[in-house]
This record gives sequence, structure tokens and C-alpha cells, in this order.
Amino acid sequence: MNCEACDASLIDYAYDELESEQRRAVTRHLAECAGCAVSYCRLRADLDGALQAAHEAPPVAVRERLRAAVEREFRPTWWRRALAQVRRPVPAYAVVAALVIPAALWLVRESTRDGATPGAATPRVRGYDAAAPPLVDRQIL
Repeated sequence: MNCEACDASLIDYAYDELESEQRRAVTRHLAECAGCAVSYCRLRADLDGALQAAHEAPPVAVRERLRAAVEREFRPTWWRRALAQVRRPVPAYAVVAALVIPAALWLVRESTRDGATPGAATPRVRGYDAAAPPLVDRQIL
């Protein structure tokens, strides 16, 4: 057996899922090859650690209740959350707005400084006919 075939069979060897002849071949190779023996020892330690961690882990329901209890206990009060919102760093669009708003107000002020007030332009007259008699002189009936 070569090292590549042995490496592919190590997990099955660790869980004793190989046929007897394959198991003997892997055992002989592990006895002769120090590199594969070290790989098997590492794999076995990893598998044992994963099995122990899975065995000791609490059920999902217990973890959910624990997470909810910790969140209730350590969640900041409403005024601390409000203070955190106020103390947040200013986003870039706020800086742009802080620069554009004064410029727009200055433009409005400068346009009204000439003596003309905004909206004081000549009103448009619609429906006016100079050839028609004035409304006062028209007969209603």
C-alpha cells in the first residue's frame, strides 16, 4: 500500500469500517511509514476532540434560552442606545449637506439683495384676448 491510498483510508480505519484485508494492509503500512503514522495520530486526536465537543455541547433549546437570557441581562438601556446613536460618527453625506445648505442659502440671499423679491416677476396672463370686449360690457344672458 502506498501513502496516498493509506491517507484515503485513515478515517475508515479509525472508525473500524474497513474490510479485514484492507485493515491489515493499512496496519502494516502504518507500522512501516512514520509519516502516515503521525497523520493517523493527528486524525485520531482531531476525531476524538470533535466527538468529545459534540458530546458535551448543550442541546439547541438550552443554547437559545441561554442566549435570550444573556441578551436580556446585558442589553443596554434605552437612553444608552439613544446616546450611542447621537455619538455615532458622521457619515459622508452629512458633511456634503453641511456644505451645500449654507451655499444654497447664500445664493437665495444674494438673488434677493438686488431689490427683486423671489416670485415678484410679471405674472402670466392666460386666456386674454385684446379684441374681445371687457367682461363688464358683455351681456351675461
